[in-house]
Amino acid sequence: MTDPSGNLPPVTLDEVARLAGVARSTASRALNGGVASREAIEAVNKAVRQLGFVPNQAARTLARNRTDAVALVIPEDPSRIFFDPVLAMVISRLSVDFWREGLQPLLVLMDPEDLIAKLGSFLNAGNVDGMVVTSFHSNPEVEEVIAASSLPTVFFGRPPRPDSLPYVDIDNVEGGYKATRYLLDKGRRRIACVGGPAGVPSVEDRRQGFMRACADAGVEPGPYLYGSFDPESGINAAAALVADPRVDAVFAQSDAIAVGVLQGLASAGKSVPEDVAVVGFDNTSTATAVLPNLTTVAQPVSEMAGEVASMLLGFLRTRQWGETPRILPTELVVRDSA
Repeated sequence: MTDPSGNLPPVTLDEVARLAGVARSTASRALNGGVASREAIEAVNKAVRQLGFVPNQAARTLARNRTDAVALVIPEDPSRIFFDPVLAMVISRLSVDFWREGLQPLLVLMDPEDLIAKLGSFLNAGNVDGMVVTSFHSNPEVEEVIAASSLPTVFFGRPPRPDSLPYVDIDNVEGGYKATRYLLDKGRRRIACVGGPAGVPSVEDRRQGFMRACADAGVEPGPYLYGSFDPESGINAAAALVADPRVDAVFAQSDAIAVGVLQGLASAGKSVPEDVAVVGFDNTSTATAVLPNLTTVAQPVSEMAGEVASMLLGFLRTRQWGETPRILPTELVVRDSA
């Protein structure tokens, strides 16, 4: 019998159960990951293939109280996401790890300006089983909304108030210290630092490492400039820094910023590293795509994203967070720019 459109009616779970020779409840458990014998599961799967049965996802969600989906929330200008190599690596690794476990990753883009208004309704909509938040800006209201919700959430990078929120990060203070200490050990004495947006935890931590290294060496820190994680910010910073002829080194808090610094210094007739040494941060493919190749602090972005996925998956299985936070080390990679 066909419906008015001429199509065959959809196969039902009852038909699958009859062909498999099991009860309807057993067929349901076999399809939804419940308790069933191996023989029953094999018989049900064979019946599904023979009949072309397509489960009703909405019904499965209600029955299992799960959506089999996780949200990747990135509160950034969407234009940045498709040009930022770090975010690209994070999205790629998370997507692969969640797919392998049968979870559908949903990329959610939210403008930081209206994050509060949108996030609350999203958390309570019941569309996902968990959430990853990355590239997080300082906003206590956002943290309160997330902490008060029942949706399991892991942060890629330390949130501003990390006491009650699971996260994976690197030791950004150590990374900033390594970069600055290296420049000091190379004999540089007027070191400027170009950071990302003020208030972002990684930016403030790298600034702390920069200041600590200068203090340990008994050297007055050079100019510190906030900006954004893009080449334009580096170009603007370089234009300001060349006004101080004593500046002989720049620690840029991302490789993207460092690329802009190299461009700005070249435009001003400065040679790198002879006149001004430059160290970046991230060790993305950009570091070896420019001349001179960047000396930079490597952060294991893919490994961090893997830890984030592992943490959320572990909670969804056991309802316990396990080890949190998870802090990974950095490594200085020396090339030609310093």
